[in-house]
Amino acid sequence: MGSPALGGASGRAAKIARMRRLAPLLPTLAAVAADGAGSHRLAFYLLLLAIPAAVLAGLDRFAAALDGEGETRQAVLSGLALALIVLSEAARGPRLAENAAPALALSALGASAIVLMLQLVAPLLAPLHRPVLRRPA
Repeated sequence: MGSPALGGASGRAAKIARMRRLAPLLPTLAAVAADGAGSHRLAFYLLLLAIPAAVLAGLDRFAAALDGEGETRQAVLSGLALALIVLSEAARGPRLAENAAPALALSALGASAIVLMLQLVAPLLAPLHRPVLRRPA
């Protein structure tokens, strides 16, 4: 007979894992909005928050892939998103005093937001991607 406390703890752990995986999305999208409003300094600091969140999410997905509980593709996308966030941060650092963002920083930020959103949508599209089985003629 299963204990409700164990089921509840397992459910909470899954919920925490989902929140950890989504953590880099919020500051990244906020940075996109700040850049759109011309507040590049604020975007810099928001990306500074996104880096540890992206590291944690990437490690979580990598561990899940190693344990056979997650997809390797998701771990690779997490690493790519982290690299793009760090690239955006590094490109805008020298121009921080001017409240400016070079094109490389804006492009890397946009690409990282797309990758993070792709990670969010990919599990929803997985059931649609089933191999077609053909019967022998």
